[in-house]
Amino acid sequence: MWIVRDLEKTNKNLAVFYKKFTLEDLVEKAVLKISALGIFNLKINGQEIKEYFMPGWTNYGKYVHLCEYDVTKLLNQDNLIEITIAEGWYSGRVGYGQGPDVYGEINALFAELTLSYKNGKKEIVSTDETWKVGKSNIVRSSFFDGETVDFTCESQDIDSLPFAKKYNVKVDFKPYDYEPVVQITSLIPEVLSSEKGIIRLDFKQNFAGFITFTVKGKKGSEVIIKHAEVLNDDGSLYFDNLRSAKCQDRIILSGNKDKFEPKFTFHGFRYAEIICGEDVEVCDIKGIVLSQDLNYHGKFECSSEIVNTIYKNAAWGQKSNFISIPTDCPQRDERLGWTGDAQVFCNSAMFNSDCNKFFENYLKLIQTDILEDGKVPSFVPFFIPVSVSTAGVPGWADSICIIPYYHYLHYRNKDLLKESLPFAVKHFEYYLSKSDKYLSNVQNAFGDWLSVKEAEDKCVISQCFFGLSAKLIARMFAILGDDENTDKYECYYKKIKHAFRENYLYKYGKIKGDSQTAYAFALSVGFVTVSEIKSHFIQSLESEGYKLTTGFIGVKYLLPAICEIGEVDLAYKIIKQTEYPSWGYTIKHGATTIWERWNGYTKENGFETPNMNSFNHYSLGSCVEWLYSHVLGIKLSENEKICISPSFSSELSFAKGEYKSLHGKIAVDWQYKEGKYYLEVKADKKVKYNYDFGNRDVVSVEMKDNVLKAVIK
Repeated sequence: MWIVRDLEKTNKNLAVFYKKFTLEDLVEKAVLKISALGIFNLKINGQEIKEYFMPGWTNYGKYVHLCEYDVTKLLNQDNLIEITIAEGWYSGRVGYGQGPDVYGEINALFAELTLSYKNGKKEIVSTDETWKVGKSNIVRSSFFDGETVDFTCESQDIDSLPFAKKYNVKVDFKPYDYEPVVQITSLIPEVLSSEKGIIRLDFKQNFAGFITFTVKGKKGSEVIIKHAEVLNDDGSLYFDNLRSAKCQDRIILSGNKDKFEPKFTFHGFRYAEIICGEDVEVCDIKGIVLSQDLNYHGKFECSSEIVNTIYKNAAWGQKSNFISIPTDCPQRDERLGWTGDAQVFCNSAMFNSDCNKFFENYLKLIQTDILEDGKVPSFVPFFIPVSVSTAGVPGWADSICIIPYYHYLHYRNKDLLKESLPFAVKHFEYYLSKSDKYLSNVQNAFGDWLSVKEAEDKCVISQCFFGLSAKLIARMFAILGDDENTDKYECYYKKIKHAFRENYLYKYGKIKGDSQTAYAFALSVGFVTVSEIKSHFIQSLESEGYKLTTGFIGVKYLLPAICEIGEVDLAYKIIKQTEYPSWGYTIKHGATTIWERWNGYTKENGFETPNMNSFNHYSLGSCVEWLYSHVLGIKLSENEKICISPSFSSELSFAKGEYKSLHGKIAVDWQYKEGKYYLEVKADKKVKYNYDFGNRDVVSVEMKDNVLKAVIK
């Protein structure tokens, strides 16, 4: 049974549901299943389950997650369940200009505790009209606007509280089967200033989470916490890029010591201000970093501090934006699961960490929301009307092909391919319906989103994605042993390639748009050969002084494509570049995460337009997959064997790192000394790998006990 406090939405403090019960005998096992229309915080006998924003974000009109906890060790003879419910995504504000109550107005609770006694009996304690409902000291809580806590609220006599009310609502459940959001670490800030009752803090890292501290002051006094990613030139906090999100927490003091630790909000920030009045004492300030509880097994390090920082910044961007779903940014009034961002970065993310279950869940969200005509939403969960920018966009829609393919390379789950392929085929058929003689005619292309130059290459990019989807669908059918469909989609690919070459490949190898992205993407998808486009590709780099013009799409393909044309040293020079536009330029200007746009801040122009200027996006960090697959040379394949084939360059004196495959860890370490590369590869016994050093001269090579040692010129 679903229960609520009120059948009408009010402005009261958050609802807390209580249930007292006594055990009949010794309990062998106690399992609690729980869900909410909203998000919940759970305590049993005062012991809190430290997971945030459960049961996660889904399309509530389709299904909601049902969480399950073994709570056996939390029970006593006499017990109290205490569950607080907040608006979360269900009735709170969500992005893309939407107000509150997108899915519904009333926050509701479902819970079912199954007690298995040692005497063989079973008892079920579930939500019904015997549960009591009171009010929390949390006055309000919003992802965008923050949390307000009133510590003057008096404790409640549970027995005298009113009963909960039954809520007649039909909701489908799916098990919550991926990692929860948890605290992954904490940060101690530097106090930049403390005067006139304003404490300004620098946590030295842009992250997603909140501030916790102990505070004491006059009863009824108010403390406000403001959050920002960057500072203005005068040292004040920069708020403009938050748009309509207030990103403020508020505390009303009890007069005694109060511990502030919000439960239902998070912010994206590096800097903060605590505005508290000069007579208020604040101590034990920490930044609590929240993220999905993933195992970050990947490692990378090299001789370039710029490259090392790019790697670290991308990892922090991933952690900041893996909160229930892969979001675009953690700070402003958006925080949506953009499918294009996710597909661009998914391979990097899977090299970094175990994203098996996380992306399984995200793919279910895409499959749930794909439209009848095959259009894939530009973000999921999808909750707004269909328009030219919200569904069927090349590069975003292709996530339904790209993510399952990379997921298979990392996790070898054929069942996931079987589940994904019907949706991938449906998406491809939409492409076909919008094509003329296999030339894509999808008009709502974003192109190379946020590229530095607005190149004339949107149609080129759309055609590349059209071909890429055909190619990946063919490969997925081949993995499953479906020869007929493999041949069918390989045939489609060839026709799409032919249409590209007939319409966009000009004489002497120039591609329409003449952009870095056009050459890199067309080469990567197999539409052109190295010999055809090499000179024009290099010219597109030379003309920009070997600086980037790529946006969200092209940045993934650029460095691998430069290596493919044989200009490996140039790829290293580009990633080490510190002039604008480059990763290094953002680092020189204080970046501790990947920025949304290369010109988020420039010395000449200051901050870019605040309506779209996040300083914590992961999309432009998709170069991380190049660090693993080219610098370290860990190349995954459709069979289970890994090929070690580093793109050696004297631009680095060393590079080393690790990747944990399905069958175990593989570590690569190479050094450059006096014209030679000394390579060592160590792998767990179950890891199958070979090596390929291309046309380089091999001085010596030895492989023993799954350890490879080689010297290469």
